[in-house]
Amino acid sequence: MALLLASDYYVLLEIFIFLAVAQVIRSIARKVGFPEIVADLLAGMVIGSYAIGGVIDGLLGRPLFELSAGVLLFADLAVVLLLFSSGLDGGFISLRRAGLPAVGAAIAGDVVPFSVAVLVFSHFYPINTALLLGVAVAPTSAAVAASLIRSEKLGENRGAQFLMNASALDDVVALVMLSVVLAIVNGHTDPWELTGTVVTSIVAWVVLLLAAVVLLPRVLKVRVLRENDSVPFALLFILIAIVLALGFSPVIGAFIAGLAIAESVVADRTREITAVLVAVFGSLFFIVVGAEFDVNLLRDPVLLATALGLAAVAALGKAAGVYPFAFYRLRDRASAGAVASGMIPIGEIGLLVGALGLSSGLFTPELFGAVVVMAIVTTLVGSLLFPRAARTFRAVASASSAPPAP
Repeated sequence: MALLLASDYYVLLEIFIFLAVAQVIRSIARKVGFPEIVADLLAGMVIGSYAIGGVIDGLLGRPLFELSAGVLLFADLAVVLLLFSSGLDGGFISLRRAGLPAVGAAIAGDVVPFSVAVLVFSHFYPINTALLLGVAVAPTSAAVAASLIRSEKLGENRGAQFLMNASALDDVVALVMLSVVLAIVNGHTDPWELTGTVVTSIVAWVVLLLAAVVLLPRVLKVRVLRENDSVPFALLFILIAIVLALGFSPVIGAFIAGLAIAESVVADRTREITAVLVAVFGSLFFIVVGAEFDVNLLRDPVLLATALGLAAVAALGKAAGVYPFAFYRLRDRASAGAVASGMIPIGEIGLLVGALGLSSGLFTPELFGAVVVMAIVTTLVGSLLFPRAARTFRAVASASSAPPAP
C-alpha cells in the first residue's frame, strides 16, 4: 500500500482525476451545446492547484494537483495524438489541394500579428521582449484547430481541411520565426546567417514531408507489417524522434506522420484506433493549459489590460492575414471568415514562447501570466465562434453538392 502512495503514482492519480472530470464535463457540455474545448479549459482552471485543487492539497497535505513533469509529458502526448489524427483525416492529397493559398494563409497569419505586436509593444518594453511577444501572439494552435474540427465532425469538409492544413503549416512558420527571433536575441544579427536559418528550416521540413509520404505507405504494404496494428504508431514515434533531433516541434512530426499514413493501406484501421485514443486522452492538453493559469492573476488590472491587448492583436492580426488567402481558395466570404475564426486560438507554441521568455529573463512573471491569459482568451473566443463556422462549412458544402435548379 505504501508503494502505491509513492510520489510517482501521484502523477497517474492526477492524470486519471483530470481525465475523469473532463469526461463528465464534456458529456454535460455536449448536452447543452457548449464547446468541449472551452469546458476543458474551465475544468482545468477550477480543479487546478490555484483553485479547488489547491484547497484539496491543503486538506490532504500532499501536492496532488500540482502539475508535475509527468503530467506535462502526458499533455504533450495528447497534442501529438490530436495532430496525428488531423493528418489522418485529411491526408497528403488534401494538403496538396490546399496548395499555395494555405501556405500564404500560414505565412500572413503569422507575419501580420507578429508585426503589429512588435510595433505596439516596443513602445512599452525593450525590443527583444517585444520580438518575443510578437512570436507569442502569432502561431495558431493546431491542436485546438484539430480538436474543433473533430468535435464538429468536419474531417471531410473542404473548408475544414483548408483550416487544418493552414494551421499545421502555421506551426512551421511560427517555429522558423522563433528560430530567427532567438538568433537576434542572442546577438546574431547578420542577414546571411538569419537567411540560412530560415532556408535550412524550410528545406528540412519539406524533405521530411516528401520522404515520409513516399516511404511510409510503401513500408506498410509489406504484409507482415500491415497486419500489425501497432506498426503505424511505431512509425509515428520514429518520425517524431527524427523531428526532435532536427530541432522541430513534435507536433510537426505527428502531423506529417498522419499525412503519410493516410495514403497507406492501413489508413482506415489506424483512424479507428486513433479516434479511441483521442476520445480518451485528447482533452488532457486543454485541461493542463487551464490548470497552469493562476486565477489570482485576474486581480491585476495591468496584467489583464496587457493580456487583452495581446489577445486583440492576435485575433485581429490573424484574421486580417488569413482571410484573403482563404477567400481566394474557397471563393466564399462566409467560409473564409470561418477559417479565420478557426485560426484565432493561440496555444502550445505561444505558451512555449512565454516559458522561454520567462526563463531567459525577458518576461516578468506578470508578463508571462499575460501571455497565458491571452492564450486562454483566444482559445475561448475561437472555440465559441467555431460552431457558427461549422454551420457555414456545412451549408456551403450542401449548396455545392445540390443539383442545379431547373
